[in-house]
Amino acid sequence: MKKIRIFALASFLLTVSVAAAAPYGFSHGPYLQELTPTGVTFVFTTSDKGFSWVELRSPEGEITRHYAVKDGLRDAYNTFCTIRTDSLRPATAYDYRLCSKRIDDFQPYRVTFGDSIVSRWYAFRTPDPRSEECSFVALSDMHGDSAKLARLLALAGVESADRIFYVGDMMNYYDDEAVPFRGFIDKSVELFASERPFVLVRGNHETRGNKAREYARYAPSTNGTFYGAFREGDVMFVVLDCGEDKPDDFPVYAGLNDFDSYRSEQARWFAELIRSKEYRTARWHVVMNHFPPISRMDPDHPERHGVQQITDEFLPLFNRASIDLMVSGHTHRYELIQPTEEKLRVPMIVDAPEKPFDAPPSAGDILFPVIVNGTGTVVRVDVSGRTMRVRALDLQGKTLAEFELRK
Repeated sequence: MKKIRIFALASFLLTVSVAAAAPYGFSHGPYLQELTPTGVTFVFTTSDKGFSWVELRSPEGEITRHYAVKDGLRDAYNTFCTIRTDSLRPATAYDYRLCSKRIDDFQPYRVTFGDSIVSRWYAFRTPDPRSEECSFVALSDMHGDSAKLARLLALAGVESADRIFYVGDMMNYYDDEAVPFRGFIDKSVELFASERPFVLVRGNHETRGNKAREYARYAPSTNGTFYGAFREGDVMFVVLDCGEDKPDDFPVYAGLNDFDSYRSEQARWFAELIRSKEYRTARWHVVMNHFPPISRMDPDHPERHGVQQITDEFLPLFNRASIDLMVSGHTHRYELIQPTEEKLRVPMIVDAPEKPFDAPPSAGDILFPVIVNGTGTVVRVDVSGRTMRVRALDLQGKTLAEFELRK
């Protein structure tokens, strides 16, 4: 027994020694979120608990430090870091780098720091609110396939896009904090996300898993919700959060969901938004929502429920909102629904090449174009003044749809 205890103690001490000897570093990121003309959020993680900040360098060479502060306390003794600054100038290029000190011991009246680390310099540019030009890429339903994500982003010319939209179901479910990084964030950082932001549109699969309630920290927002709207020059972007596809009382949800009320909350918010001056004065209006606005499933199919609520509560609002383009996903089959002169005023694209719809669309209920992205398609949009150019591509680089809107 004594030998067993000695062995256990030795093993414990060895584990502690190895952990202490492991080099301190930045493990994920950085990536940008909620980039505005005057602000940006930096997200990154460290390999051990520490005290982190961001150094920002202006065009004049002045370096300022920025911390995450809440209720008078700077964030510390953490590994997941979210730091925002709202003191930037529009249409201005900045450099930034990450800084951190490991905290070896955190006592009430004594903090012992360990290694200090500094990243390389990164660069980004704040948007110009007066600009009439904007470009973005939108895709969805990658379900954790980062290699396919990289292929589609390359085909869409991600290096020249201002913003990238992930329109839901970027992973299958969330039961481990490594899943979003492994599924799409690390690849995004490798390709663009340290210098240009991606926008997370939550899909129904992001609501699944025992860590789904922590998903918001990967896409921090100043309004504290997954849905919202923002202007990029003359383009108003609207991001909606569709929730789950099946009824709230569906057995596998175990009574833990309340998406019917949540979608109704968003419908009331959207009704107010489209009456606002900021919305009405935008030349272009683009909506991102994981669910298309109509369903092709049988009326009694349980997976129709969430989409049907979008049809019932949102579609009448959509039809009054002067939408120029909607991008959706979810169906796993690419589709472009073009408006006709008599009945439609907006296009819709749905992405998914695997399985056909059960029935033809009811296009007469939609007054705007919709692109529904599948699991192997991507949309590239370029706005210049009174022209919006839209192109949809598949994994082979084939153009599936290409059209131009003018105002």
